[in-house]
Amino acid sequence: MNPYVIDEPACILFSGGRTSAFLLYKVLEAHGGKLPSDVKVTFANTGKEMPQTLDFVQACSDNWGVDIVWLEYAGRSKAQSEGKKIVYDYRYNIVDHKTASRNGEPFAQVIADVGNLPNPSQRWCSGQLKIRTIKRYLIDQGFETPFLSLVGWRADEPRRAAKLHGKINEGQEVWCPMYVAGETKESVGAFWKKQNFDLSLPNNNGVTDLGNCDLCFLKSRTKRLSAIRERPELAEWWEEQEKISGDQFDRKGLSYKEMIVIASDQGNLFDFDDPSISCFCGD
Repeated sequence: MNPYVIDEPACILFSGGRTSAFLLYKVLEAHGGKLPSDVKVTFANTGKEMPQTLDFVQACSDNWGVDIVWLEYAGRSKAQSEGKKIVYDYRYNIVDHKTASRNGEPFAQVIADVGNLPNPSQRWCSGQLKIRTIKRYLIDQGFETPFLSLVGWRADEPRRAAKLHGKINEGQEVWCPMYVAGETKESVGAFWKKQNFDLSLPNNNGVTDLGNCDLCFLKSRTKRLSAIRERPELAEWWEEQEKISGDQFDRKGLSYKEMIVIASDQGNLFDFDDPSISCFCGD
């Protein structure tokens, strides 16, 4: 059975990277180039994606003739109180390539709503900015939970994929076709080298260190420092959020202000032995 064939209402979670775009292409291919009418493709923008990522999402839509729904977290308001429990009404915006936030507005809004910064042990940012924002949109579209969600986790990410593949999470029945099909970052990289368009970020065997949230605190310090050295302006938003909150995204590591100083030292080789941490945001 072709793991990319969909026979029920479903959502393809498109992160904006090469891997999730490969997934989208394979699903389109399995259905003769056109998605079933009850399948949605969603891209949740945090406002901290690289500009090239936004351009790539639009390029996939244009080149493959597929509708991609762009969503953004838009804040919350108190709806009612149930005893000591406060129930909130969460909002989202439907945007597009032209109107999408590019200065971290959705991310800053959710930080203000929650009242503290996410960190490696409390990674609630992707949950609110992406998973739940998409879920709220789909429910408004008539989807019933649990609904089928296709995620682009590969066969070379077995621990990550096996953790949720075939399981219910946040009202989603998670399905990882690339994991089932045995696709790896190398096959993804080879695929994009044959296409007439690509993500305009470095292609390191199908993945890039700058994808998704540009300086995400789950990326290794070496990767973040390298990015700050090349693009110091990327750190400004992250430093500002830490300044406003009086806290750090990585409480056990460096602040973004400290990383800006280190990255400006041309003699520093950034020899930190800390791996990146996997996040739902994906490639």
